[in-house]
Amino acid sequence: MQYLRDQLSIAYNKHNGLQPIFDIKVNLQDREVEFDPTIESNSRENGIRDIINKIVTDFVSLAIMMPGRIDASQNPNNAANNGDYLVEIKDQFQLFGSINQITQGLNEIEDATAAFIHQYDDKKFLWEERLEVSF
Repeated sequence: MQYLRDQLSIAYNKHNGLQPIFDIKVNLQDREVEFDPTIESNSRENGIRDIINKIVTDFVSLAIMMPGRIDASQNPNNAANNGDYLVEIKDQFQLFGSINQITQGLNEIEDATAAFIHQYDDKKFLWEERLEVSF
């Protein structure tokens, strides 16, 4: 989670000179500027936010699917002796802090892309207006 958090942090990437983990195209489609894939969640659930949220959810879900704990047989009085890692995952405040920072990183990316589009607001007339020419 910390690796994903760092990869989604604009400041971390700039500071460390890292390459982006996503290649996103900017298209002019039907007189609208669109990102491909979309940055935010969408109905097809294939936006960047959808993909990252699925990765996080799947990672946490793996704790439930893990077979019995190795240390459970060594300590039968262990309160976490329930055969999976769910108790440990719930107690990992650092994990949930990282998940929160991932969400913040996604928010920063959405804000940065909105700012990117808004820098061209004064030129919108070039693709939004329809020119009618009569002969």
